[in-house]
Amino acid sequence: MPEEKLSKYLSPLGVWALAFGCSVGWGAFIMPGTTFLPTAGTFGTAVGLFIGLFIMLIIAANYNFMMNKYPDVGGIFTYTKKTFGYDHGFLSSWFLILTYIAITWANATALPIIARYFFGDTFQFAYLYTIAGFDVYLAEVLLSIFAIIISALLCIGKKNEIKFIQIFLACLLFAGILICAFDTLSANQGGLETFKPKYFPADSEITQILGIIMLAPWAFVGFESVSHSAAEFNFDIKKSFSIMAAALISATFAYIILAETAISIIPSRFETWVNYILNLNTLIGYEKLPTAYAIYMAMGDFGIKILSATVFAGVMTGLIGNYIGVSRLLYSMAKDNLLPKFLGKLNNNNVPGNAILLIMTISLAIPFFGRTAIGWIIDINTVGATIAYCYTSAAAYVIARRENNSVIKITGLIGVIVSLGFNLCLLIPNIWGKSFFATESYLMLVLWSIIGFCVFRYVFKRDDLQRFGKSVVSWVVMLFLIFFCSLIWMRQSTDKSLAETVLNVSKFYEAEIDRFGYNLNTYRKYQEKKYLEDQMDSLQSSMMKDSIIQMLIMLFSLFVMFNIYSIMMKREKDAQQAQIQAEENSKAKTTFLSNMSHDIRTPMNAIIGYTTLIKKEKNLPARAIDYLDKIESSNKHLLALINDILDMSRIESGKMELDIDKADLSKAMNDVRDLFATQMVTKSIDYNVDVEIVDKFVMCDVPRLNRVLLNLISNAYKFTPEGGKVKVSLIQVGTDDNLGSYELRVKDTGMGMSPEFAAKVFEAYERDRSVTNIQGTGLGMAITKSIVELMGGTIEVKSELGKGTEFIVHVDFPIVEDENISADNTEQENISTDIDFSRIKLLLVEDNEVNREIASLILTEYGFKLDTAENGKIAVDKIADSKPGDFQAVLMDIQMPVMNGYEATKKIRALDNPELANIPIIAMTANAFTEDIQAAKDSGMNSHIAKPIDIAKMIETLTEVLR
Repeated sequence: MPEEKLSKYLSPLGVWALAFGCSVGWGAFIMPGTTFLPTAGTFGTAVGLFIGLFIMLIIAANYNFMMNKYPDVGGIFTYTKKTFGYDHGFLSSWFLILTYIAITWANATALPIIARYFFGDTFQFAYLYTIAGFDVYLAEVLLSIFAIIISALLCIGKKNEIKFIQIFLACLLFAGILICAFDTLSANQGGLETFKPKYFPADSEITQILGIIMLAPWAFVGFESVSHSAAEFNFDIKKSFSIMAAALISATFAYIILAETAISIIPSRFETWVNYILNLNTLIGYEKLPTAYAIYMAMGDFGIKILSATVFAGVMTGLIGNYIGVSRLLYSMAKDNLLPKFLGKLNNNNVPGNAILLIMTISLAIPFFGRTAIGWIIDINTVGATIAYCYTSAAAYVIARRENNSVIKITGLIGVIVSLGFNLCLLIPNIWGKSFFATESYLMLVLWSIIGFCVFRYVFKRDDLQRFGKSVVSWVVMLFLIFFCSLIWMRQSTDKSLAETVLNVSKFYEAEIDRFGYNLNTYRKYQEKKYLEDQMDSLQSSMMKDSIIQMLIMLFSLFVMFNIYSIMMKREKDAQQAQIQAEENSKAKTTFLSNMSHDIRTPMNAIIGYTTLIKKEKNLPARAIDYLDKIESSNKHLLALINDILDMSRIESGKMELDIDKADLSKAMNDVRDLFATQMVTKSIDYNVDVEIVDKFVMCDVPRLNRVLLNLISNAYKFTPEGGKVKVSLIQVGTDDNLGSYELRVKDTGMGMSPEFAAKVFEAYERDRSVTNIQGTGLGMAITKSIVELMGGTIEVKSELGKGTEFIVHVDFPIVEDENISADNTEQENISTDIDFSRIKLLLVEDNEVNREIASLILTEYGFKLDTAENGKIAVDKIADSKPGDFQAVLMDIQMPVMNGYEATKKIRALDNPELANIPIIAMTANAFTEDIQAAKDSGMNSHIAKPIDIAKMIETLTEVLR
C-alpha cells in the first residue's frame, strides 16, 4: 500500500490565520492591565513589543530557511533530527509538545475567567472545591470541556472547512480589535495626557522595556506552529517568511493598540492610569478589566457584545491552531516510530485524527484542576518555545555555514544567542528584579522533564535502527535542567515558607502589642517563644518535605539516566562483538577463498597447459582444433569468473588498494584498441578508439585502469550484434593545478538495458535475466565501479532498450613530466628477449606431478635445462649441494608438504655461500592474491607467476629476472 501523506490545503491566508490566531489569544485583552502596563507603561510597552517583533522576525527568518530546506511535516523535530540527530530531535520536540498543549489548556480554561468578567456569576453554580485559592464550579468546567470537544471535532473534520473557519475567526479577531480600539480611542476626551506617564513609576526605563522584551516569546508563541504543517501548503513555500512576518506584525499591532485602548478611558475617581492599574484588585465588574471598561464606556452594551465575540474568536483560533500544530508534530514523531503508530494514522479527511483525539482526551480532565494550578503549567510554555527557537536557529546556522549563506549565518547566530538569553532570564528568578515563574511552575517543568526521560527510555530501548544514544550532551543538559529547576523550586519554596513564617510572627507581635502593650510578663514571653518554636517546626517540616521530594526526583532521574547508559553500554558491547565476529568471518572467508583459488587453479593449470601443448601438435583434425579452442575459451571464462569472485571479495573486505605508478594514457588506449581489434573485425563491428588529450603522462594504476577498459569494452562487444558499432573515447575535459580531468566513454549500439536493470547494473551479482545467451557472474560492473571510485572518480550509465548503452567515467589523475615516462619506456624496450635459454638451467620445485610435467614440457620446449624437486626441503638441499652457476634460477611453488615455498626461500637466502644465497627465485603458484605476491617478496623471492600459467608472461618474467 502507498504511504499515507498529508494533502495540501493551506493557502497563504490560511497560514496567516493559523500563525496570527496562535499568537494572539484571549490574553491580549487581559494582559494590558495585568502585565504590560504594570511592567513598562504605555510607551515602554510599545517600544518593548516593537523590539520583540524584530527579534521574532529574526527567528521567523530562521524558520523560513529551514522550512524551505525541509518542506515536510514536523517542524522542529524534522529540522533537529536532520541536523543534530534524533536525540536532539526528541528533546526539542518534547518541550514544544508541552508548549502547544499548555496553550490549548490556557485557552480552554480561560472561558470561565472571561465569563466572570463579562457575565458575572452566571456560570458560578454547582460548586465543587477550591484548588490553590481558585473556586471550581461544575458549570465552568463544562464550559471549558465544551470548547475542548468542539474545537477537536472541528479539527478532525474536513480540512477546507476548518481552514475557512480559522480564517473567519482570525479575521473576526483582528476586525473586532480594530473596531473596539478605533471607537474607544476616538471617545478619549483627555487626549495624549491620558497616556501619561509614559513609563510605570517603578524601575528604570531600560529595565521596564527589557521586561516587555522578555515577554515576547510568550506573546508571540504559536506563530511558528505553521512550520509543522509545511507539507500541507498549496503554494510556494518561499512565501512563508512574508506570511509569518504579516502574522507577527498583526499580533504586535493588536497587543499595542489594546494596551493603549485599556487606559484611553479610566474611571473618573482615578487621577492617572497608574492609580487605576494599582487598584484593580479592589474593583469589581468591568472596572476590573481595563480593556472591557474602556470599550463599555465608549460603545455601551454593543461594544461589550463585539468584545465578547472578539475574545471568543481569540480563544477558538488558539484552540484550533494549537490542535493543528501539536497534532502534526505528534504525527511526524509517530511516523518516525518515536511515538505509538496509531498517532501517525490519517483519517478519511486526511487528518491525524488519533493525535487530535488523544490531546482532547487528556485535556478533558484539565478544567477540574482549576485555573491557578493550570497557570503553573502555562507559565512554562515559554521555555518550550525558546528551546524550539534555539534549536531551529542553531540548525539554520549549521546548514547556512555549510552552504556559505552569510545572511542566515547571522540570523541563526543571533537566534541562538537571544533564545539562550530568554531561557536564562526566564529560569533564573529575580534576574530583572522579578520572577517570571510561580514557585510551582518549576516543579511542573521538572516533572515534565522526568516524564520526557521515561518516554525517551521507552523509545531508546526499542530503537532497533540505533538512531538514539548518539549525543550524551543533549541528555546531560536535560539532567542539568532537572537539577537546576528542582533547586530553584526548593529555594522558592523555602523563601515562600520563610515569608509566611515572618508574616505570622509579625502578626503575632502586632496582636500582642495591641492587647498588652510593650510590657510582656513571663507567661506571655513563654507563649511567644512557644509560638515561634511551633512556627519553626512547621518551617523545618516543610523544608524537610521539599528536600525529600527533591532527593527523590534526583534519584529517579539518575536511575533513568543510568538505565539509559546501561542500554548504551550493552549496545556498544554488542556492536564490538558483532565487529569481532565480522572480522573473524572476513578472515575465514579470505582463507576459504584463498584455498579454493589454489585448489581450482591447480587443475586448471593442467587443463590449460595440456591444451596449449596439444595445439602445437602437427596434423591435428580440424574438429580436434575446434574442440581445443572451445576448451581453451571455457578455461579462460572459468578463470575470469574466479578472478571476479576474488576481486569482489577483496573489494567487500576493503583490501583492494591502488598501485600508483607513472603511465602513458595514450599507450593504454592503443593497447586496448589492438587487443579487441581482431574480435571486433570477426564480428563485423565498427570499432573506433579516439583519444583527445593534452596531458597523456599521468600517475595512475595502469593494470586497474586496463581492468576498467577491458570490462567496459568486452561488455560492449558481448552485447552488440554483428554489424553494430562500438566507440571508445578518452577526452581531457580540464586541468587544474597539475591535475588532469579525463572523461572516458564506451558506447555501443547493442541490445541496451531496461530502466529497471540500468538502475542496478553496478550492484554485485546482478544480471539481466532477460538475456540467456551471455555468460558472466554479474560482478564485472560492480568491480568496475569499485575501481573507479577507488581512483576517486565516478561512473554512470545511459541506456535504452534496443538502442544501445553508454558508460561514462570521470576521473582525475596527477600529471607528470613527459621525459620520466619516456625513460621508463626505453628501459622496458631495452630488455632483451633473445637470451639463449639453452644455457640456462632451472630448478623446478613443484609437489604436483601433473604440474611438474606440464611446466617441464613447456620450459624444455623453450630450450631450458631442468632439474626438479618435490618439496621445499629437497630444493634447499639441492641448492646447498650445488656449485655457483649450476642453477641460474629457481621456480618455487608455495603450498607443498614437508617445507613450503616461503620457508624454503628463507633457508636458501640464509646459505653461507652468497652466490648460492642470492640465486633468483620466482614464485610459481596458485596463490594469486595481492598479499600472496607481497608475501613472496617479503620471503625473499624476486618475482611471482600466477597459475594457471600464462606462458608469455612466464617467459617475460624469466627474461627480466635472468638479466
